[in-house]
Amino acid sequence: MLAFLAGVGLSFTFPPSPLGWLAPLPLAWLFRAVARHPPGRAFRLTFAFATGIFGALLLWLPGSLSPLFGPGVAALYPVLVGGLALMWAGTAALTRRLMGRATLWALPFAWVLLDSARGLGPFGFTWGSLGYAFASTPLVQLADLGGVSLVGLLVALAAAALADRRPRVLLGAAALLSLGTLYGLTRPPDPPATERALLVQGNVDPRAKAQGRTADELGRYLTLTRAGLAAGPALVVWPETAAPAAPTSPAVDRALTALRVPLLLGAPTEEGGYRNSVYAFAGGQVRGRQDKVRLVPFGEYFPARERLDGAYQAVFRTLGLPALTGAVPGRTLAPLPVGSVRAGALICYESTFPALARAQVRRGARVLAVVSNDAWFGPSVGAEQHFQMGRVRAIETRRWLLRAGNDGVTAAIAPSGRVTARLPRRVAGALPVFFAQTTTVTPYVRWGEWVTALSVLALLGLGLGPRGWVRPGTGPAS
Repeated sequence: MLAFLAGVGLSFTFPPSPLGWLAPLPLAWLFRAVARHPPGRAFRLTFAFATGIFGALLLWLPGSLSPLFGPGVAALYPVLVGGLALMWAGTAALTRRLMGRATLWALPFAWVLLDSARGLGPFGFTWGSLGYAFASTPLVQLADLGGVSLVGLLVALAAAALADRRPRVLLGAAALLSLGTLYGLTRPPDPPATERALLVQGNVDPRAKAQGRTADELGRYLTLTRAGLAAGPALVVWPETAAPAAPTSPAVDRALTALRVPLLLGAPTEEGGYRNSVYAFAGGQVRGRQDKVRLVPFGEYFPARERLDGAYQAVFRTLGLPALTGAVPGRTLAPLPVGSVRAGALICYESTFPALARAQVRRGARVLAVVSNDAWFGPSVGAEQHFQMGRVRAIETRRWLLRAGNDGVTAAIAPSGRVTARLPRRVAGALPVFFAQTTTVTPYVRWGEWVTALSVLALLGLGLGPRGWVRPGTGPAS
């Protein structure tokens, strides 16, 4: 029970909570427990701890999905929480078994690898990555050096130092955190924002949208956009699937052409299957298209969907879910030319993956644009968690990030991660904002996940050192 409660405590340090500084405390309890117990006991304690973290962090999930997909979808919540807890527990037990007396200082690097692995493949899910716990602190500014992985390593190293308890170790950790804080507090100011954009939030009912019952959804976005054109925006951004059809369809093409403004909008594409796309539309024609490359597992992506269609249909019927068909993933990422703007588009869930924003910037994006439909989160904290994770992409790349959501969060974020303008959630509106296009190349953009490589080397060094690779269960840390 204590392990579970400690995990719940760690969940309370993640955004939007301002308690990020406290994240190392419950994690220190876990690291010390893992280092002092044999692998089996370490597995059980960590499983309980992780169940507490993810059970609390994702508590919004069943309540948000049930109104849209039916009560049966709540069955996915314990499956997801249990799967994540197994990953944490397995990592702890394996580290304890392989590292012996070096376990305590191996755990921070093992956790970096775990968080990196959780973002890989078609089932990638990065909620709860340790670095986001420090998103409300100046230490998050270190993300431009090594991404959210570097921030997560600092969280874990601070926890290991607290678990170690030796005065010189605590002093070293305090010095490291102080240097990181000083770095965060002394970053240069954001570049002057001289260009204008208009971010549109339609607040369309997700249930009506899913069932095709929205009354003139396109008309709503056109009306909101026209009301904001007096400010002279260089770019207008609409949310994910804001248009009912691609801009190549005659009706949508005519409506967008009449606006006479460069537009970045989400719309479906029916080309070899359903694709969730972002279009760049300017000068009366489509200038580019980006298809969503990272699909939501078991929401947009179903493995072996055609071969296992009968099994999926049976599960859908059992849980009372609609017959979901999934989407075709995009193959490439490239900035979209929208008038004078080169925008790196991220579609909803993609904003939680650092590598995608990095790839867009490496290919020439001078501003990031996130189009999202978080209406299915309802009034829960899930949408705010999603927004705060995406905010770190601005810091990692030192780019302005323009975000348009169906019912929010619609906001402009400066390269420092500062939110410069924001609409309230669950209202319709158009938000005029200022932004700038930048060409800075941060160390993270240049070198990528070097922290992951460093963690591999650190684990090898600890394992080959005099305190590693010993008989499992001997010499617990104290």
